[in-house]
Amino acid sequence: MTNKDTIYAKYGYDKNKIPFPMMQIGKEDETVKNPYSEVEVKLNPVEVAIYNCLMGSYHAHLAAGKAGHIDVAKDLYDDYYKGKDWFIENNVEAYFQLID
Repeated sequence: MTNKDTIYAKYGYDKNKIPFPMMQIGKEDETVKNPYSEVEVKLNPVEVAIYNCLMGSYHAHLAAGKAGHIDVAKDLYDDYYKGKDWFIENNVEAYFQLID
C-alpha cells in the first residue's frame, strides 16, 4: 500500500474516485478560507489537496480563456468540475461554504 493509499484509507476515500491522483497531499488538517465570503473551514489533508487543485484549475481556466485558449480553458473547467463534484459527494458542507 502506498502512502497515498494509506491516507485515503485513513479518511475513508476510494482512491479510484480521487479526481486528481497526481496531487501532493500534506500531513495535517488545514483551515481554508473562502476568498469571497471569508468563511473558514477545516479540511483534512486530502480535502485540502483537492480544493487546491480545483481552485487552481478554476483560476487557470479564467487565464486561458482571457488569453484566447478556449480548448485549454474548457479542459481546465472540466477539472474544476471534477473537484467540485468530489466535494459534493464527500463533504457537501465544505462545498457550500468554500466553492458554491
